[in-house]
Amino acid sequence: MSQTIDRRMEFVVKVSKFCNLRCRYCYEYESLGNREAMSREQLRQLYRHIEAWRARVDARDGKRTEIGFIWHGGEPLLLEPGFYWDTFADQREIFGEQVARKNTLQTNLTVLDEERLALLRDGFDVVGVSVDVFGGLRVNVGGRDQQPLTMKNMELLREQGIPFSTITVLTRANLGRMRHIYELFSRARIPFRLLPLFDGAFDGQHRGFEISTQDILKAFQDLVDLWMEKDGFLEVYPTLEQIQVVLRSMQAGAAPVYYNKREWLPVLLVNTNGDCFTYGDPYEEPEWCVGNLFTTSLDDILAGERFARSALAAERRMAANCLTCPYFGHCSGYPIAEEHYNCGQKTGEAERTCVVERNLFAYIEQRIRREGGVPEAWRARAQEGHEERRIA
Repeated sequence: MSQTIDRRMEFVVKVSKFCNLRCRYCYEYESLGNREAMSREQLRQLYRHIEAWRARVDARDGKRTEIGFIWHGGEPLLLEPGFYWDTFADQREIFGEQVARKNTLQTNLTVLDEERLALLRDGFDVVGVSVDVFGGLRVNVGGRDQQPLTMKNMELLREQGIPFSTITVLTRANLGRMRHIYELFSRARIPFRLLPLFDGAFDGQHRGFEISTQDILKAFQDLVDLWMEKDGFLEVYPTLEQIQVVLRSMQAGAAPVYYNKREWLPVLLVNTNGDCFTYGDPYEEPEWCVGNLFTTSLDDILAGERFARSALAAERRMAANCLTCPYFGHCSGYPIAEEHYNCGQKTGEAERTCVVERNLFAYIEQRIRREGGVPEAWRARAQEGHEERRIA
């Protein structure tokens, strides 16, 4: 069996919906007061199902799979640190030391003490902080903006030598501030991901700060321009992934890449009750639940009729969009297959249409050609920062 990591499967673990904030755009808004959380035994059962599947697929083809857990909420740090130390010990017991694992935390970073600092430093492998920089939409129950506290605690992580990255949700409230956001993270050398506003918990939730597909495209174009014009390397996503697609398209003989979720599913969302959803499907709609990982083996979930339906829907989106796209094969088709929120425009038949990536790739290529080619510095920086698509 390979000793290098050949592939990755990530599980977004909605460990609890309970949260101390009431971010105005949160798609979990109506559940943020619910203190229900996954139990230690439920997680142990989840690990057993995942490990049984991993052992089988790795033995079948001799490849090595890294298993990733993205701890999500709600606010995961509202659970006691001991909960995580216990479940990390359970992971070591069930997966063993030879199985590659990664635990990622996504946090609003407003709940921090010495015990939680130790957990971030010595327990989690990756820390992601949610911060929008501008907009005032990340508020507490009383409506008070909590960004100053998050920024203060980010400085504390830097002082403690705890590495972290950030996710910024793109809304109309920060749409015109891409340069300021980029420069803030660039000066601090903090990697960040721009995540477009997603569907809300109820009709009208986003009134006043909603964005269009064209707004998303313009913001991503601005990030491309900033990344190309600035000195010094900054990890900014999805910009690096998008530039990599265009670089591959301009490279003679580049091997094609195609997304096929039947062949390999890179990420599965596990709700607090164990129900599972793939990223391209409507979250929490019962008819799109592919199974329950507390009660059902992962093998059975991936072989089930509901997963087959999900895969067919992704294939139809790709067939409707990718077959006529000049970048298909350099872009795998993943954005239209799975990124429900980045391709929000629809045809008359209500089929999602790839607007952002397709137009953005053309924009990047035009920018490169205006420069007379691909500067080696750009190529090296993009390759240096490129990594597998991460979802948090």
